[in-house]
Amino acid sequence: MSVWVGLLLWQWFAWNEPVRLPLTNVSGPAASSVNAGLTDNLHVQLDLLAAARTQREMVFATPRNIFASPAAVTVNASRPVDMPDDALRQHAAATDLAQFHYLGFVRTGEEWQKKQDMAVLTKNDDLHVVKAGQTIEKHVVVKTITQESVTLFDRNSQVEYTVLLSEEPETPAP
Repeated sequence: MSVWVGLLLWQWFAWNEPVRLPLTNVSGPAASSVNAGLTDNLHVQLDLLAAARTQREMVFATPRNIFASPAAVTVNASRPVDMPDDALRQHAAATDLAQFHYLGFVRTGEEWQKKQDMAVLTKNDDLHVVKAGQTIEKHVVVKTITQESVTLFDRNSQVEYTVLLSEEPETPAP
């Protein structure tokens, strides 16, 4: 232990503060001649500055949040006077099917496995990931799925409805 203490004291007393010297240019041209040559060749390109300013001030569209719940669609429950009961049921089913929004297309299989393609649908606050032939809400059957649309079939009223891919974000109800 005394050897370690002796080494520590020896290092402590032998340690010197590092020498501090100002920095000087040892090689290369002198700094004053470099600055004089550069100031003559500097030019401000105002057109590039103006283009950058307009690009910064440009308003971009807000990205669509596909995970946000869509706005609820209100349906007018009043019955038209001249509509028969069958047409009224079909109108109500079409209105119900119109509440579905097609958000996305997922291809999971080869070209010959069309049943493997899936679609992401929303209705009010419900999110459905479905395949062709699958039943939603006990009476709606997914007939076909393409990259542009989904065809839904209501078994109760025999109404077929095509839901196109949603391009624009849903606007919330006021």
